[in-house]
Amino acid sequence: MDLGHCLFTRKGARLTATDSNPGYRRLPGFRRGFISSASLWTGPDHLLSVKSDRLRERYKRFYFRDIQAIVITKTPRFHLSTRAAALAAVLLIAILIASRRAPGPAIGLGLLGTGLAGCWIYISAAHSCACRLYTAVSREDLPSLYRTWSARKALVDLERRIAQAQGVLIENWADAAESCSPGPSRLPGDFAAVRRPAAQRTLATDLLLASLFADALVTWFDLGSPSRLLTALSAATAILPLAGAIWILIQHYRGILVTAMQRLAIVTLVFVGGVTYVQQFANSIMAALAGGRAPAFAYSKAIGPVYVAGLLMLGLTGLVLSFRSFKPEPPPAITG
Repeated sequence: MDLGHCLFTRKGARLTATDSNPGYRRLPGFRRGFISSASLWTGPDHLLSVKSDRLRERYKRFYFRDIQAIVITKTPRFHLSTRAAALAAVLLIAILIASRRAPGPAIGLGLLGTGLAGCWIYISAAHSCACRLYTAVSREDLPSLYRTWSARKALVDLERRIAQAQGVLIENWADAAESCSPGPSRLPGDFAAVRRPAAQRTLATDLLLASLFADALVTWFDLGSPSRLLTALSAATAILPLAGAIWILIQHYRGILVTAMQRLAIVTLVFVGGVTYVQQFANSIMAALAGGRAPAFAYSKAIGPVYVAGLLMLGLTGLVLSFRSFKPEPPPAITG
């Protein structure tokens, strides 16, 4: 659509509303992932959605006069941004360095990392949302609005602009809203709309939760009184959460499980795999510096408590999601 010149000035200066080009202002909320990113910009008479996958950018324009509805649904969103991943990497490196020189600061850094991970899990589970925009001919997901506070701020601005373009609501707006539905009309037999799966607890979720708590318990005992049996048992129980997470991903792909459990499985795979890789890498580095062979798989005094705390938080989050009530999205009305 050749809208890149509207977002950036020639000299690289920051775009403001007073520029000679049509004034674009970025709305609150910006999704920055490892591969993709998304943002929303408001123009004089339209909303501009910008999505990038590092290789290309896609622009979509929605005029304020054509927007029928903006739906915000509270739902868990376990999104890990590049800034959060960089902070976690720096913190893990600091823990590894401190564990070799001073155990006290290493424990403090471990508690700090556990607290930050707990805050991220709580915000992702309790203060996240999904946002979707409807017009007469299309529906568009707005991935940049995935936190409730940024969605509220953006909605206040958009409500004001839409009211200026469309006018205020009529007195009997509730009766008029019942006679029509936002979004494109659906044809009979068209089931392309994505619906939330009904099940939120299956044998796969029970396996994942049980393995998380079992792995945390075995690892904790191994840290207190290490032995060959506990070390081997810890290595065996570390495989069970991975198997349960993969099973959950398969069931979600088949439409059996809710999206929240799929995201929990992804976080579990990233956390367990990442901590295990970091621990093995640290063991190899220490063995190379000491001139010996790498020791058997075992979590260090610095990484072990962080791993146990992370497993417990994931398990508690899974329990909340398993018994939480998810309201299914109503199917679009059939017109014509």
